[in-house]
Amino acid sequence: MASDSSDKQKLIVDTFSQFDADGDGVISRKELTKVLKLLGPDQFDDKSIDVLMAAADTNKNGKIEYKEFVAWVMQDDQKKGPIDKRGSFSVDYRVLLPERFEVEIRERYAMDKLQLGEGGYGKVFIARDKEFENRKVAVKRVTRTGSDAAPSEALQAEINIMKSLDHPSICKLLATFREDRHLYFVMELCEGGELFDKIIESGYISESFSATIISQITSALAYAHSRGIAHRDLKPENVVFVSKDPKNTHVKLIDWGLAAEFLDSPMTAAVGSFAYAAPEVILSRNKNVYSEKCDLWSLGVLTYVMLCGKPPFWGTRAQHLRHAKAESYPMKAGPWVTMNPNAKDFVKKLIKADPNKRMVMKDAATHAWLTEASTAPESGEVKQVLGNLTHFANSSTFVRMCITAVARQLDHKNLRGIHDVFKSMDTNGDGVLCLDEIKKGFASLFGEDSQEAKEAIHIFAGIDVDGSGIIDYTEFCAAGLCQKTASQDDVIWAAFKTFDRDNSGFIERRDLKGILDDADMQDAWSADVCKEVAQDIISMVDKDGDGKISFEDWKKLMRSCWDKKRSPIDDMVAPPEGDLTREPSKFGTSGLQAYDVLRAVSNLNDGKEADS
Repeated sequence: MASDSSDKQKLIVDTFSQFDADGDGVISRKELTKVLKLLGPDQFDDKSIDVLMAAADTNKNGKIEYKEFVAWVMQDDQKKGPIDKRGSFSVDYRVLLPERFEVEIRERYAMDKLQLGEGGYGKVFIARDKEFENRKVAVKRVTRTGSDAAPSEALQAEINIMKSLDHPSICKLLATFREDRHLYFVMELCEGGELFDKIIESGYISESFSATIISQITSALAYAHSRGIAHRDLKPENVVFVSKDPKNTHVKLIDWGLAAEFLDSPMTAAVGSFAYAAPEVILSRNKNVYSEKCDLWSLGVLTYVMLCGKPPFWGTRAQHLRHAKAESYPMKAGPWVTMNPNAKDFVKKLIKADPNKRMVMKDAATHAWLTEASTAPESGEVKQVLGNLTHFANSSTFVRMCITAVARQLDHKNLRGIHDVFKSMDTNGDGVLCLDEIKKGFASLFGEDSQEAKEAIHIFAGIDVDGSGIIDYTEFCAAGLCQKTASQDDVIWAAFKTFDRDNSGFIERRDLKGILDDADMQDAWSADVCKEVAQDIISMVDKDGDGKISFEDWKKLMRSCWDKKRSPIDDMVAPPEGDLTREPSKFGTSGLQAYDVLRAVSNLNDGKEADS
C-alpha cells in the first residue's frame, strides 16, 4: 500500500507541473483549459471546465493551489463505495443463486398439488412465493436414494450445469433447497406447454415458425457447447414455450439431467431418446467415446419432425439404425415439395451419420434459413435498453452486484423487451455479446460518430461484471433493466432473498461476507477484507442501526439506484455521505473522475504538448 501511495504522490507532483506551465505554483483557468483541451476537444466544454475549476478551487481565488489540487485528486477515495475503494473486483454473479441447506421450502413457497410434468429424476410442480403470491415458479422435487444424504454425482452435476448456463433460451435455475432426503430445483415457470404438444395438435409446424423456434434452440446449444456442455436429450418434450400467448414464440430448452461436461471427461453413456439420439450415442455401449456433435444430429431430427410432423427414421431398432447410418429418409413428398430450399439444406447438413461431416455449430447458428427468420425489435425499445446500459456501467460495483441479483431472479415475463434487443445484437447466434457486437449496436442506433458509439468500450467494461471479456445474458439484462421493472416489490424481494443466505429475514454481515468471498472471481480478497467490506456495507445501508439490513432497508437501496441519473458535470461533485448507489464515471464518459484525469494528463508526452 505504501508503494501505491508514493506512486500516486509522484503522479500528483508531475501532473501539477504539467498544468502549471509558467511555474508560479498555481494553476490558472487558462492553464487548466489548455491541457484539458489536449485530452480531446470534444471532452471538455467551457461549462465542464468551470465546474472542475469550482470543485478544485476551494478558497475561491480563481486559481488552483497545490494543496487544493491534492485535495481534489484524493477526494476520489472518499467517493468510492466500500468495494471499489479497495481496487477492482470482478463479480461471479452465478453465485448469486441461493442454495438452501436444511431449510424447508414450504416456508418460502406454497406448492400446488397438481403435477406440471416429470423430468428424468423427479416431478415438477407449480409453486407460489408466500410473500408475493403473484410470483410463480416451477419446482422440481427429487428424492435422493441410498444411505448418503448428499446429492448423487448426477444430481450435483445437473445443479452445477444449470448454475453455469445463462442464455435467453435455456430455462433459468433460481435456487435450490436441500431438505432431508429431498432436493428441490426452483426454476422459472414456462406456462406455454411443450413443443411436442404443438406438433401433435397441428400435425406439423409451418416452415417460418419452425425457423424461429430452431434459431433459439441452436443458439442455446451453441452457447452450451462453448461452455463445454452437451445436452444429450434434445427432443420436442424438452422445448417449452414461455407463454400461453400464441403470438409469443419465445422457447426454452429444459431438462439438463442427462447433460454432460465433455472437456475434461469423455462421454460414453448411451443416453437420450432413441428416436432423436445420434447413431454414435446409440452404439456407444457405454464404452465408445462420442462428442458434443451428437446434439447436432438431434437438432437435425427435431427440425425434420417439426417441418413434416413425422420422424425421419422408424421401424425396429435395427431398421432405424440401418436407415440412420445410410442417411436414408423421405424428403420428396408432402410439405417437402414446396419447402424453402434453405430449410432442407439445414436438415441435410445436420443428419450426417459421420459426426465429422455434420455442419459445425457456428455455421448452424448463422445458417441462412435461421437468419432469414429473424426480426428486429422496435427502435424505441432498443434506445431505452441501450440508454439503461450507460447508467448501469457508471454505477458502483456494489450497485451493479445488487441489480445483477435482481436480473438473476427475473423470469421471461419481465425481460421480454430486453430479450428481443439482446437477440438482435447477438449477430453470430452464440448467446453472448462481444465488444464488436456492442459497438455495432450503438453505432447502428445512434450513428458511427455519436458519443454513445465512442463510449461503447467503457460501457462494455462496466456491464461485464465478471470480467470475462464477453457480456452474458444476465449481465445484459441487469444493465438493460428499467426502473419500473426493477422497483417492483416482488422483484426486489427475490433479490433480497438471494443475499439472505440463511433465510433469517435479514441480510447480516456473515451473509455479505460469504457472498463477497464466493463472488470474488480473482480470489484477491482475504477473509478479513471480505468481513471488513461487509461491515462497511451494513453500516451504510442499515438505517435503524440494528446491525443488519431489513427488507425495507433493501428496498430503499434498490430504488435509489435509479435516482442518480445525473448530468455529466454532476458526477464531478462528491455524492452524499453514505451513498452506495454510484461511482463517479470514468474520464471521457458521462462525467469526470479526478484521478483518471491525472493519469490521462500524465500520458501527454511529459507535458511537451502543453508547452507548444
